[in-house]
Amino acid sequence: MAASKTVTTKNLIALGAECLADILFALAEEDRDIKRRLRLEIAEQDGGDELAAEIGKRLTSIKNASSIIDWQKRKAFEKDLDLQRQMITERVAKTRPDLALELMWRFMALAEPVINRVDDSNGVVGEIFRQAGHELGEIAIKAKPEPLLLAEQTFDAVTNNHYGEYDRLIPAIMPALAKEGIDHLKAKLHDTIDRRPRRNGEYDHRAAAIVRTLQEIADGEDDVDAFIALTPLKARQTPRVAAGIARRLLTAGRAQEAMIALQKGTPNEGAVATHDLWIDGYHSYFGHSEWEDVYIDVLDATGEPEKAQQIRWDSFEKHLLRDRLRDYLKRLTDFDDVIAEERALTHALTFPNMVSALDFLIEWPAHEQAAKLILRRHTEIDGNAYYLLDPAARALEGAYPLAAVLLRRAMISDTLDRAKSTRYRHAARHLAECQSLHSAIPDYVNLGDHAAFLASLQDKHRRKEGFWGRVREFSTKR
Repeated sequence: MAASKTVTTKNLIALGAECLADILFALAEEDRDIKRRLRLEIAEQDGGDELAAEIGKRLTSIKNASSIIDWQKRKAFEKDLDLQRQMITERVAKTRPDLALELMWRFMALAEPVINRVDDSNGVVGEIFRQAGHELGEIAIKAKPEPLLLAEQTFDAVTNNHYGEYDRLIPAIMPALAKEGIDHLKAKLHDTIDRRPRRNGEYDHRAAAIVRTLQEIADGEDDVDAFIALTPLKARQTPRVAAGIARRLLTAGRAQEAMIALQKGTPNEGAVATHDLWIDGYHSYFGHSEWEDVYIDVLDATGEPEKAQQIRWDSFEKHLLRDRLRDYLKRLTDFDDVIAEERALTHALTFPNMVSALDFLIEWPAHEQAAKLILRRHTEIDGNAYYLLDPAARALEGAYPLAAVLLRRAMISDTLDRAKSTRYRHAARHLAECQSLHSAIPDYVNLGDHAAFLASLQDKHRRKEGFWGRVREFSTKR
């Protein structure tokens, strides 16, 4: 009987078309978003032209509006905006790509006035336009507009890309531009750069945007030399840019040149003469991991796999990087990889940062070693790292209940010691979870059983009634 009252597609179909139409009509009278969607669906029944006309009316309405869209209206507006995008891309473009292309250019022109009217701190509106910019290129391929006209429109777009709405346009639209349009666009962009006055060292946002566009075109044409020529000499000396250039050279089969490019951007405090010295003074690893990724690949490509392997291992030892270790192990012969993995897990047990070590061992996965780490170094557990400790405790509680309990105790203690009242509910849950594991732990190895831990909490935090109230709630539920 209950199933027949459930709102499912099958049950709705059973109501019949006339009944559903009456319901939708009533809802549409009260909800303009539903009414707008129904108008679009009805318009499509008369063909792509009618649907395009209906979308065009809505775009004009959005363009002419000037009121601020506050947080209460933002979600509905985002939904409506994305609906127009989807209708252009998924409906109009199927039968009338020419009309869809025209509508999408109009849609993209709304980016600046719309973003000026709405608080887009969550980035949703900007992402809608960036997605539309990519889809515009795909629609252009179907519509086959005149290449020179499309090049002019693309030039206007990328040189007025105030909010990044056209960030994904170039790679998508290049096939539609063809050689004639691409050459015309490149000529206009180069001419614009040449005509721009120099700013005496001051950063020129527009010039930088034009250069990025030319680099995207160079990538689309697989022209590594053009990409490099567009990169300032000073920028080539930074690890990130050097890595990008080297990756492109390596992909083009120019490994020796890739090594030279990397050396120019070696992430050391001082300059070095050869890549053999790169480890000395190496700093800010995670800011330069891309450089190291490329460097390892270049070493392999230039016939120095032993050095590449050494860097993989050194990088793992310093930072416990799982990908580095996996890449290292898969290049070893049978049995050597087993020995190396055991060495790596042993190293993790003594890694200076206990939380990093736990993260590595849980995700590897090596749960037995993770449990050993927790028991040996339980005083080093950072109870504030709940994003790691909570899932780690769940992963360990079946086979290693004491380790799971110690992780939860650390989170409980951190919450209460620092009076984090917003986390009292979670701390009470952790305490209940510790209680549920008590019978599975035959020996607490001098760490105090659950009763002892509970007594210590009551003695130290007896006045935190907010927490104890949560504890009573969990006890009642059980």
